[in-house]
Amino acid sequence: MGVFEFLFFTALVLIGGGVSIPLYAMKRGYNQSDQKLEIRKMVEQRKLEQIKQDNYLLENKSMALELEQIKQERELREQKALESKENRRWLIEDKEEKEQV
Repeated sequence: MGVFEFLFFTALVLIGGGVSIPLYAMKRGYNQSDQKLEIRKMVEQRKLEQIKQDNYLLENKSMALELEQIKQERELREQKALESKENRRWLIEDKEEKEQV
């Protein structure tokens, strides 16, 4: 019985080793594909974040330009208002001076 047990256990170990190698390879390949997907996901997230930052900068530039334009328009309106008030004020003073004379 010793020889048969030895052959049986030897065959069992060889078959177990032969089956475990492909199972290990399949598991490793599966893990590698998961890692590749995670790497792709991280790359895509990085690209998306870069696009968001670029968009934010462009929006800030456009908002700064709009603000500058609004400031210029306000200054022009205030300047025109002051000029029109100055003209009216001088006209009023002229009338008052004419009445006093």
